[in-house]
Amino acid sequence: MGELISGPNFSGRSAALAVRLNALAPGNAFFIGPYAEAALSGLSNTVSDEIAVYRSPASARAFAPLDFAALAARKPPTLSGGEQVLLALHCFATSDFTVIGIDTALEQLDPGNREDALGFLAGNDIAAVLVDNRLEQLPGWSVCEQQGTSAFACDLAAATRSLVPVNAPTIAIENLSFRYAAGPEIFQDASLALTPGRAYRLSGPNGAGKTTLFKLLAGVLAPRTGRITLDGAPYAPWRTGNRIFAFATQNPDHQWCGATLGEDLARRRRALERHPEIAVPDETALTALATHLGAGSVDQHLYELPLTARKRLSWLWPLSGALPWIMLDEPTIGQDAMTRTALAEAIAHLTACGHGVLFITHDDAFAATIAHGTLQLANAEITASH
Repeated sequence: MGELISGPNFSGRSAALAVRLNALAPGNAFFIGPYAEAALSGLSNTVSDEIAVYRSPASARAFAPLDFAALAARKPPTLSGGEQVLLALHCFATSDFTVIGIDTALEQLDPGNREDALGFLAGNDIAAVLVDNRLEQLPGWSVCEQQGTSAFACDLAAATRSLVPVNAPTIAIENLSFRYAAGPEIFQDASLALTPGRAYRLSGPNGAGKTTLFKLLAGVLAPRTGRITLDGAPYAPWRTGNRIFAFATQNPDHQWCGATLGEDLARRRRALERHPEIAVPDETALTALATHLGAGSVDQHLYELPLTARKRLSWLWPLSGALPWIMLDEPTIGQDAMTRTALAEAIAHLTACGHGVLFITHDDAFAATIAHGTLQLANAEITASH
């Protein structure tokens, strides 16, 4: 039995999902939200421990899209967002739970895993309630359509209207190698060149290393070997700090540096102003940009905002024009069709102004609306196609 709750952003879909779960299994439903880390127990140190928390000898269901034996020693937070979703689904499959609610989490899965997950949820005597921006109906599922509201209105055209041309550097990655502890090689002697004024889509299955590459470029992680250059000059952000990439993370709550948007903006401005080559927008311009992205006030606490609204605010620095290269990790998660269309147009405007854009998405329809080259990640290598 499956139920799909449809409708635009801020139409009450998440609230309707919660009500339905409470009706089906009061206090006893499994829930996977937009970011699956919240569905995991937090009690385990490794993937194998996490699976053991939920495993029930009575369960005869099976959903194992990943080689969990190979991932057994990994820490769950080091998995990609999509891998965490698949781990949560596997834990549900082996548990005693019979009711599951999923709020936009399947939007993080590659096409093959997404199809397998929907197939699993359609059978096995599971009562599933689903919110998904990329689905209007599913064969055999009932549909409950919510009506839209104008809350947190977002005007991306206005947000990018004041962008001016920039001279972004050419990026070269040479012989890059990286692996997580207790894991296989993510990259092995990978090399590529990135030209500004273009958009590039990082493509590959869940766990291929797409977000990891973003973190290496931003200096969050350090490679085991290899180097990065900007117009031929060495660049090591893991040592000297990031001054090139505006990074909107997959989970926006991983990037805030303040309880309110105003605090976040002030701290980031101070950090960027240490680099005289960066043209940092003033407070008035940033406040106006926040308004275009749906913020009623920069003094509102970020965590009091709906997650979809926080996701939009995470695009503020990428859209500000302050930094020459943009990285967007699964930007369409939780966003309705209208917002996805406007975001594609904003990306086109960024590249027309000379910015380089790297984006990760499993939404093929969204990617098809953007002129881009593809960086295919597979077998610890990165292959560029145009």
